[in-house]
Amino acid sequence: MDIKEFLAFTAAEFQEEKDSILLSTQFRDLSSWSSLNALIYISNIHDRYGALLSSVELSKSNVLNDIFNLIQQKV
Repeated sequence: MDIKEFLAFTAAEFQEEKDSILLSTQFRDLSSWSSLNALIYISNIHDRYGALLSSVELSKSNVLNDIFNLIQQKV
């Protein structure tokens, strides 16, 4: 997994323009962020990358770089 692919994946998940998503993006500020979409995102991360993130890990994360690092630690 590389950064560009992860950002494109995340942009698609939240229906955002690819260029508007950066590692510094605070994902909770995305217009389509919700608790339900967070669960779907975690599931899709698991399906795509084989990394299972917990809701606790997600709640401790602030920006997409935090999620990217968690995924890298688990694959």
